Amino acid sequence: MTHHSFRFGAVVGRRGTAAVWGATARELEQAGFSSLLVPDTLGTASPFLALAAAATTTERLHLGTWVLAAPLRSAAAVAREASTLHELAGGRFELGLGAGRPGGEHDALRLGVDWGAPGRRVDAVERALIAVHAELPDLPVVIAGNGDRMLRLAGAHARTLALAVPPTATVDEVAALATRARDRAGTDLEIALQIAGVGESLPEWLSTRLGLTPEGLREADAAALLSGDVDRDAAHLERLREVAGVSYVTMSHEHAAVLGPLVARLAGR
Repeated sequence: MTHHSFRFGAVVGRRGTAAVWGATARELEQAGFSSLLVPDTLGTASPFLALAAAATTTERLHLGTWVLAAPLRSAAAVAREASTLHELAGGRFELGLGAGRPGGEHDALRLGVDWGAPGRRVDAVERALIAVHAELPDLPVVIAGNGDRMLRLAGAHARTLALAVPPTATVDEVAALATRARDRAGTDLEIALQIAGVGESLPEWLSTRLGLTPEGLREADAAALLSGDVDRDAAHLERLREVAGVSYVTMSHEHAAVLGPLVARLAGR
């Protein structure tokens, strides 16, 4: 198992003016983050437009969809948007792609597109990957998923796998899934994991929609819960990389400031 260097991404799920997006991107770049990531939901900003605004004020920061729901667009539309943003960002775009989040069928209904059964949604992922690869063969791709077919697609087309694990998963459970993912993918992908919370702070959607609490995550010994103490959290992430190969750590933007010292310590190591 290759130990990739640590890198960190901040998921920004709110709206704002182009100036606000630009300022946020500059702050993240200066703090040592590798990437600014935008979700693909009707309740958040359009990812390609928001990332284009962020690209104008930064030079090193990577810009990614986190993750684009392939069933909501044609493969040609994904390739066109990806190619344009990659050019606008000077080669800093990373395409995060998946078969759709739970509840994504409601977005599909509002957009007037067919959501489809799971297999058909994975078909949409594969078509998008083929179209994007034809336009941009070297574009960094992140695949989110854990099904066998998605893992094989990740092995064929992606550099990074975003593990689809519950927020309560332990280090051992994350390691087991990462091992299975590498076996199915047939390659040693960079492994990404989303931080669920820091100390007593959880993203609003985790607490209200899923009913999670910091106490519950601590009782579950959740790998995705950090303490806010730099030394403890650095040791935790180093262990997570050692046993599971996790090196790309993503987090809600609301936690970016408090975890800035941790990012400064580990980024690039």
